[in-house]
Amino acid sequence: MAPDHRPKHDLKVTDSAALKALAHPARRRLINELAAGRVLTATEASELVGLSPSAVSHHLRALARYGFAERAETSEDGRERPWRALATGVSFNPSDAAGARVINTLIQDELQALARNLAGILTREIGDDSTRGMVGISSSETWLTDDERATLLEQLESLLDSLPKRHSRNAPEGATRVSLLVSL
Repeated sequence: MAPDHRPKHDLKVTDSAALKALAHPARRRLINELAAGRVLTATEASELVGLSPSAVSHHLRALARYGFAERAETSEDGRERPWRALATGVSFNPSDAAGARVINTLIQDELQALARNLAGILTREIGDDSTRGMVGISSSETWLTDDERATLLEQLESLLDSLPKRHSRNAPEGATRVSLLVSL
């Protein structure tokens, strides 16, 4: 029986240089695919992120340098050199003002991507089968203690961990890529 190489934990990043390196849009897309269990070569990953294989190879090496990815077993002829995740995802937790600025930029990028996705959905006729249930936003506000906030995060992480780990190649037909943005 082959050893289980699936990651079991999030990589928690607090250093501002690491935050900046891992927040790069191409690297975030690679992180999402690898964290869902996909094993990718630079050539396969280049199709996902729209960059050349050599540029993607640079990004994959950066993910390895910061502890997120590693080389997987190579093919028998040694020409394919795939990569796999060492973590289930990345938690960005800034420890200084520089890191907070990176997080602010990351949040703005995520919100802009969300707005683009929603605009694409809204240009189609709302209510037809292709858009039903795809558009939604929920907002809630309360005051929490540090312990309550930590408990909420643990519960959210547990819920998210219970979802199927899927990526662009193993999603069932009809599945839609879903993004969850939580602000605490």
